[in-house]
Amino acid sequence: MSKCIKIAIVGLPNAGKSTLFNRLVGRKRAAIVSDIPGVTRDRKEGIARISDLEFKIIDTGGWDSTILQIIEQIEYSFLDADMIFFIVDARVEDYQNQELAKWLKIRTDHPLILIANKCENPELVNVNYLKFFNFNEIVYISAEHNLGMVDLYEAIVKNLNNGIQPLIAKDTNLRIAIIGRPNVGKSTFLNSLLMDNRVIVSPEPGTTHDSIDVTYNYKGETITLIDTAGIRRKVDMLESKFIEKSIESIKRSHVVILMLDSLLGIEQQDLFIGEIAIREGKGIVVVLNKWDLINKNDRSKIIKFVKQQEISRLFLEVPVVTISALKNMRCSEVLDRCLEINLFLNKKIGTAKLNKWLSSVHPHHLIKGKVVKMKYIVQIGTTPPAFSLICNIPEVVNESYKRYLINQLSKSFFISGIPVRLRFKKNKNPYIK
Repeated sequence: MSKCIKIAIVGLPNAGKSTLFNRLVGRKRAAIVSDIPGVTRDRKEGIARISDLEFKIIDTGGWDSTILQIIEQIEYSFLDADMIFFIVDARVEDYQNQELAKWLKIRTDHPLILIANKCENPELVNVNYLKFFNFNEIVYISAEHNLGMVDLYEAIVKNLNNGIQPLIAKDTNLRIAIIGRPNVGKSTFLNSLLMDNRVIVSPEPGTTHDSIDVTYNYKGETITLIDTAGIRRKVDMLESKFIEKSIESIKRSHVVILMLDSLLGIEQQDLFIGEIAIREGKGIVVVLNKWDLINKNDRSKIIKFVKQQEISRLFLEVPVVTISALKNMRCSEVLDRCLEINLFLNKKIGTAKLNKWLSSVHPHHLIKGKVVKMKYIVQIGTTPPAFSLICNIPEVVNESYKRYLINQLSKSFFISGIPVRLRFKKNKNPYIK
């Protein structure tokens, strides 16, 4: 009988434990983050998620061999934990980490994953002094910048044992965030949908005064629509809070409706919203509202311009739906697109199909006379779809070729509006003995 895995985060003060906790739990202020060492002293627990992997996470106080209460709290967390994240600041060669590593090896027989945090600048990374302790591998991340989460996902799965399994997220309730600048018609769109369906299950206000969650049935599917305050450039402290809350709405959604005013077109602020959604791995639908006010001769030019901006700035082809929220024109078509995108966000592709596809793509050009071999590819996650591609020299693969492969993956297996993650890794092929 399997159970939900529990992972404890252990490390020196200011190594980034609380930042990683917040990143995995998905709430910006779930744990207090400060540059002052020792802010977190008590244990804090939450439900963490990386792609489709869900588990319990325990944040502990910064390790200090002179403070008995902190040591006791960390030891107590070991009783609950099945795995330990030993997190270090990769920029600082702190030999207290050696003392902590030795202490961990003695105090626990749980799987230990060494996490080098704050690796957004590879030139500053230095954790060689920890290799003496024979960790199976080092996972390089930046919790603050959301880098290396795919590596962390793989490390967790690799270290599962004794019948302990992660929870696979079962949240079938599709959450859609309606995002856009003020006065583009977000609330009018929501009201048109509700009038059209008339089956409101439970309209519940959100956690803040500037957003509202409305849950109802659409074609047999339970959907939660998140109406948000308009996002515009920061003009004061209150406006900054609105932006923060709208970004939080994006993070807790599956699909984002980026609503534009057809009369104004797409602007930098809209693209900024789109970039956030892609970075967070959300599906996207662009909705051009007030389409009934656009001259028929101008319509094709507007759609072409919007799509050009998407591809050049977002590097992602996004579906565009034209509506009139006020006249309830094609509003339900937006939800149809969202449902379709959600299906593809959760799509799983067999390894055989993926490698057949890989054999059909154009090869990478030679690098200083060396052949860059794309050996094999596997899917490692969904929502968004994530893939690991094994390569003989991944460090030389250029960005344009990475973009080419992502585009080909998208065209071969997905629809527009799906952000695809592709990670290159150097490793032996397990299928070849």
